Amino acid sequence: MWVGDIRLMLDDTLSGPGIPRLKLKVQKLTEIITFATAIKAGISVNSPPVCWRRPKRKACLGKLEIDFDPDTDQIHWVCPECGDEGVVTGWRGLIWDLTDSASEVLH
Repeated sequence: MWVGDIRLMLDDTLSGPGIPRLKLKVQKLTEIITFATAIKAGISVNSPPVCWRRPKRKACLGKLEIDFDPDTDQIHWVCPECGDEGVVTGWRGLIWDLTDSASEVLH
C-alpha cells in the first residue's frame, strides 16, 4: 500500500516533482487528487484514472476506485484488477485541489 504526503514529493513551487525520478508518481497522484476533488466539488468527470502498475511487466488496465474521506482529508484508491492501493494526503490547497473551484466559478 502506498501512503504519502504529496507535498514531500513536490518541488519548492508545489507544482511539480521535487526530483525527476518522482515525475510519474507525482503525475499519477495528481490525477487521483484532481478526480477525487472534482467529484467532491460537484464537477462532472469522465472516468477515473487508469492504474499505472505493471504486474508481470504488463500494463494493468484497471480503473481506479477512488474514495475521499472528509474527516481525515485522505484520498484512498484501489485498483480492482491488480490490488494496488494507496492513500494520499497533503493535497489541500495545491493546484490540483478542485474543492473550491466550483464556488469560485459561481461568483
